[in-house]
Amino acid sequence: MKISAFVWGLVGIIAFSGVARSQSLADVARKEEARRKAIKTPAKTYTNDDLRRYPVTSTTDVAPPAGDAKAATAAGVQAENPSGPAKDATPSVDQGEEHWRKLITEARSTFARSSTYLEALESRVTTLTSDFYAREDSAQRSAIWSQRTKVLDDMERLKKDMAEQEKAIAKIEADARRANIPPGWIR
Repeated sequence: MKISAFVWGLVGIIAFSGVARSQSLADVARKEEARRKAIKTPAKTYTNDDLRRYPVTSTTDVAPPAGDAKAATAAGVQAENPSGPAKDATPSVDQGEEHWRKLITEARSTFARSSTYLEALESRVTTLTSDFYAREDSAQRSAIWSQRTKVLDDMERLKKDMAEQEKAIAKIEADARRANIPPGWIR
């Protein structure tokens, strides 16, 4: 008798716990549905304007050759020294340690800033992608997809700028080697 009472009691507990569990799941589903209906506006959406707070600058400036004064004035650029070579055209130890440190530091900080900005853009793409798949409204999905496309375009431009920045850093290092600059000056 004890065994059958124990078995029936165990069956009753298992059956009753299944009913209780499904009721709590239904309650949770109802509460979640009510919560979603109560939300009037979506969470903060970041736009390109938010990302433009940190502008990407390029370290390479396009300037006409120093000896070509006519081309400089035609392009609307005033030549600094039309008769002689540019000051930075030939690397030299005479320019001093401060010059070389400043040059490499500016180039590396620009690259680091661009790298941080690229990480932010990648995070933004991930957020927009997950937001796109979470939406059911086709108009919202379309708007999110166009934002994502713009951010991807910005990422491509930034990657090209970063490649130019890496080339500029390599050029500074090569110029320093050619000018027999002590390696400690450009570290």
